[in-house]
Amino acid sequence: MKFMVAFSTPKRSAATVETAATYAKALGAEIYIVRIIPDPEKVGVVAQLIATERPQQKAQQQVDATVAQLHAQGLTATGMVKVGEVAPGIISTAGELGVDLVFIGTTNIERQPFFLMENNPIVHYVMDRCPISVLLVRRNVAAKSEDLED
Repeated sequence: MKFMVAFSTPKRSAATVETAATYAKALGAEIYIVRIIPDPEKVGVVAQLIATERPQQKAQQQVDATVAQLHAQGLTATGMVKVGEVAPGIISTAGELGVDLVFIGTTNIERQPFFLMENNPIVHYVMDRCPISVLLVRRNVAAKSEDLED
């Protein structure tokens, strides 16, 4: 059995990774930690002009650290960072990997009174279009902006 975690940052994805790890331990599944970084050429001229390789390098370090934590728990895990359109990239990567379940995180419902709508377009897109089963993991968001850094 194969699981994929749509990874954002260590703080934002902690609950999602933890949930996937719990399921993987129970079912003997392997986990893929996948981070899709927006392609600067598709985002706009300003993004294209200021683009560097630093975001991709930082993302790879974060994914590698998460994979190492999963290995320390005795799990089989692989990490990857891709550049492209985020939501379609999540779906296409899940298909390429042949995963059985995609784990994706979102904030708690108290902070988003309109379930999965404008505040979380990536999750909304994946939920609407992914042909593979998706497990939505809520994370409780504190009012502090420091929780959203990384």
